[in-house]
Amino acid sequence: MAPTGECPANRVLVISHLVPRPGLRVTFPDARRAMLASAAPVESETVALPAANGRIVAVRLCAADDIVPFARAAMDGYALRAAETQSANPAAPLTISVVDAAYAGDAPLRLAEGCAASVATGAPLPFGADAVVPFEDVIAARGTIRLCAPLVRGDYVFAPGEDAKAGDLLVDAGSMVTPGRTALLAAAGHEAVAVYRRPRIAIVSTGNEIVAIGDRPANGQIRNSNAAMLAAAVEADGALVVFAAHAADVEGPLREALERACHCSDLVITTGGASAGERDLVKRALRASGAAFAFESIALRPAKPTAFARLGAAYVAVLPGNPAAAYIAYTALVRGLVRRLAGQPRPFPAPVTALLAGRLHRRDERHCAVFGALTRSGEAFTVRPLDNQCSSLVRTAADANALIIVEPGSGSIEAGDAVTVEVVDWNAVPVADP
Repeated sequence: MAPTGECPANRVLVISHLVPRPGLRVTFPDARRAMLASAAPVESETVALPAANGRIVAVRLCAADDIVPFARAAMDGYALRAAETQSANPAAPLTISVVDAAYAGDAPLRLAEGCAASVATGAPLPFGADAVVPFEDVIAARGTIRLCAPLVRGDYVFAPGEDAKAGDLLVDAGSMVTPGRTALLAAAGHEAVAVYRRPRIAIVSTGNEIVAIGDRPANGQIRNSNAAMLAAAVEADGALVVFAAHAADVEGPLREALERACHCSDLVITTGGASAGERDLVKRALRASGAAFAFESIALRPAKPTAFARLGAAYVAVLPGNPAAAYIAYTALVRGLVRRLAGQPRPFPAPVTALLAGRLHRRDERHCAVFGALTRSGEAFTVRPLDNQCSSLVRTAADANALIIVEPGSGSIEAGDAVTVEVVDWNAVPVADP
């Protein structure tokens, strides 16, 4: 299948130098550090506020003026001068004339001494008034109200600048624009926002056995689930897929697809062809095109063949072809790089400690990432290793909401032992009644 997709022009990417280390195998923590240390956020762009939702703010945003710059009624009621109500009591209610009415959007009135004005919630407080009494707390009749208790200055009043004062920080650089922050920025008059642009991602799938999702596989063929998974994952992490291609296990066409992908993206993610077999050609094709590798394999099960390189201005993450291994390689490694490029200050979610509901074996020479089902009860977490951890399966990743990170070592981890867990999807973590 020929490469497809449009390549954007005028791409700029800040890149740190990658030291070529041919054949280097690194530990899982070192692989993470190398990938994150090499990358910096892509450049910023200014977008209209409605288009900024979910993006990362590139510069701190402050209030130019008080939000809101005038006092407002916090309830439907009557605006008064609190000092004029101090004699009111149940035995001798105070009668006050209602001389005017104010509604949201009106210009502020000037309240005459000894009088009250009817006000709607959000209406500007009349000049001279400093308190509001709700309708239900008075007796109204014939243009007057009877007040049975004194008011305190500020009762049921939104003071000027209650949301923010002029100069206050609204949203700091590195924060994500959320619907709530969108409302705050809109209230402050920020029509446009400087955000990091979405990193441009290219996905290159390899393998003669791969067919399109809509095709019916013949014997020996499988549908391209890896490309669909990666496209969904990078978009969830704030990036944009700009190029997608499938290349057969032939070095010439593979090199062409890789070079085209690197030309129009910040990061190329490949799947398949990552090991050392006769038809595992991705690393060979990258080297032939002049790629500089930071590492070529990782002491991590099941994503050992994962590699990281630079070709031209683009990063290249080489992932295994087995679906579970590709999923773990993205989630445990590449996800952090994508989020760093997108400007997110925390590339990986903070790990949690959970009690193991099962049994796991350590391996002396490498970390293991195990698909798990995490549950929460109060502040405590329990995680159960899923039954089938075979790297060729798709279902296990779909059923997992967390990865159990098992450090190298000897012996077993038994039920009830504490383990480190990285949550894949907090929305899928059930909360039990403690």
